[in-house]
Amino acid sequence: MTSINFLFQAIASYIAIATFLVVLNVQKKMLIPGGLLGMLVWLIYLLLLEPTNVLIATFFAAIIGSCVSQIMSIWLKTPSVIFSLAILAPLVPGYHAYMSTTYFVSGEYAQALTNITTVLTLALVIPIGMASGTILLRLYKVMNAHKNLI
Repeated sequence: MTSINFLFQAIASYIAIATFLVVLNVQKKMLIPGGLLGMLVWLIYLLLLEPTNVLIATFFAAIIGSCVSQIMSIWLKTPSVIFSLAILAPLVPGYHAYMSTTYFVSGEYAQALTNITTVLTLALVIPIGMASGTILLRLYKVMNAHKNLI
């Protein structure tokens, strides 16, 4: 991926996530942090997509996004659900779902089933990754608290 393409991906993802948050009626002061988090998740996904596959890239982007989301919600004193929406938006497998519908309509059932399997797997990987990120952050807090006690 070229640096120009990467820059365009960053700008487009920020605009898309911020617009998505506007549609969901998120507070105006949370649009910039939410858009930046969504952009970060998308860029992590893109960076991991080339050396790995879509499942691993989605999983690690969800973990990192979840950790950053928890930190941002504490730092900005706002519910973390706002930032969870910003994580979900770039990771939802909309393209694969659209392509499976297209394959079903055109009669290519084997390709449609392959895409549906990918969609269902990604639909499971995203919440597992987000939950894993939350657990990792809590483990870090607990280990840090125990370290301070010793």
